[in-house]
Amino acid sequence: MTRVEFPQFELVGPKCATPGCKGVMVDHLSLQTKEWFQRCSACGGEANRVPAQEKLSWARRVINRVFKGERLS
Repeated sequence: MTRVEFPQFELVGPKCATPGCKGVMVDHLSLQTKEWFQRCSACGGEANRVPAQEKLSWARRVINRVFKGERLS
């Protein structure tokens, strides 16, 4: 069995914006800085930093809408 650096489900995401990079952006949550951000799987570049509370609140709202059977836009 071949070992991979990242589980396969994490490698499905938006492409890295760095010219020539073939990596994808992987979601990360830092408990030290209390921030959510995306890091490239190949070059390590970071983007889209937002407060963790903001991102987790968004996720909670989406999950609640799914359980209520509401349409997602």
